[in-house]
Amino acid sequence: MVEYMFERGLNIHEIKALYGGAGWQAEADNAANLAEGLANSTVMTARDDGRLVGMVRGVSDMHTVLLLDQLVVLPEYQEDGVDAHLLEEMIDYFRQVENIVAVGHDAHLNRLLKEQGFHAGSADTPCLIRPKQLVETEF
Repeated sequence: MVEYMFERGLNIHEIKALYGGAGWQAEADNAANLAEGLANSTVMTARDDGRLVGMVRGVSDMHTVLLLDQLVVLPEYQEDGVDAHLLEEMIDYFRQVENIVAVGHDAHLNRLLKEQGFHAGSADTPCLIRPKQLVETEF
C-alpha cells in the first residue's frame, strides 16, 4: 500500500534511485545538489513499504504563488495513479494560494495538469497556470 506524506531531508541514494528509475538521469547524476534544493522546498512523497516511488516538489510564499516542479514517479506506479494523487494532495495543501504555476515536463504530466484545471498561456510553453479556485460547498 502506497503511503503519502510530507517529508524533508530525502537521502541522496533514494533521490538517485527515484530520478534514475523515472528516466531523469541529469537530476539523478546531480543528486547531492538536488537534495539541498529539496530540503528547502515542500516535498510530498509516495512510499511503498518504505521505498520512495514518487514525489512532488513545491516552492511557495504560502499566499500568492506556488511553483510545482518535478512531479517524479516510477513508471510502474504511474499506472496506479500515484502521480495524480500526489498532484491532487499538493494542490489541496496549497488551496489558499492565489496562483499555482506548474512546469509540465512531458505530455503525460501536461495531461494530468490539465485535468486539474491548469492551462497553458500558449501552445509552446511548458508552464501551465492554475488560477485560484473558490471552494465550492456541496449540499
